[in-house]
Amino acid sequence: MRLKHIALLSLLSSSSAFAAGTVDERPQVGDPVNGKKLYDKECGACHGDGGSGGRSGVALRDSGRMNLLRDDQLYAILKTGAGVKKEPNHKFEGKLSYLELWDVVAYQNTLHLEIGEFFPDATHYVAKDYDIDENGLKRIEKAIGKRPEDKRASVFTFFKKAGMEPVMEYVPQDPIKLDHLKKKEKIGYLIFLPLKTVGFDGEAGVAMDQEGKIRRVLVHRSIPNAELLNKSLSRFEGLGKKGQKEPLKPGGDKNLAKIAEDLYPVYLRAMESATMYDRDESERTWADSE
Repeated sequence: MRLKHIALLSLLSSSSAFAAGTVDERPQVGDPVNGKKLYDKECGACHGDGGSGGRSGVALRDSGRMNLLRDDQLYAILKTGAGVKKEPNHKFEGKLSYLELWDVVAYQNTLHLEIGEFFPDATHYVAKDYDIDENGLKRIEKAIGKRPEDKRASVFTFFKKAGMEPVMEYVPQDPIKLDHLKKKEKIGYLIFLPLKTVGFDGEAGVAMDQEGKIRRVLVHRSIPNAELLNKSLSRFEGLGKKGQKEPLKPGGDKNLAKIAEDLYPVYLRAMESATMYDRDESERTWADSE
């Protein structure tokens, strides 16, 4: 089962492999084709076509929020309505079978970008929401002339332990468990942020290595011209660094120049969000001998 970060089960009530990039080949639970049929019948009226939000206002396409839930938590929400307030139709216990519930979970996982698509080599990961601090906001403002409208983002940080299988094990915010993750094992960060550029206005996942270099930028394969856009975004791999002050310069045609202009503030916000994790990590590990 693909693991996702723990979050409050009330998240849903309040709020895949790609043509480009490395494929996450870990086995998946459930049949997404059958899951779509069940979703359309049982969930679509509330959550909208393809998880667009519908009258619930809860967009299942929001990768940052949906990756904060493990598959077993999604299953519990569907089965028992756990954490869902004033929405009795969310409870499918006795209505859908065990396998049918997992099919719906599998389909929901196809609606958003998944963390395994960016770091299939990771053995462990942590996730936490961070607000960019005043220093980070000033750096962004100095670079692009304005501050981001939203300074908060979920930061997924990945680790690779030698000799272990890349099972993507979630590590909760527990000091003892976090202590087993060493800085030298950190391989990068992932932040999902809005991106508006040539022919696209939606969400992108920005993955960076431990030095802030862009590892991958992807949009969901379901959007029109996703393959073409992801191919253009792949030209930014290897660019950037922590403390980046200059625009991203991949070279190429005018469309690529426009994408670079639009991606730069998104990258800065992602980098400063990752910096908030680093500060958190430094405060936690300042006494480590490594």
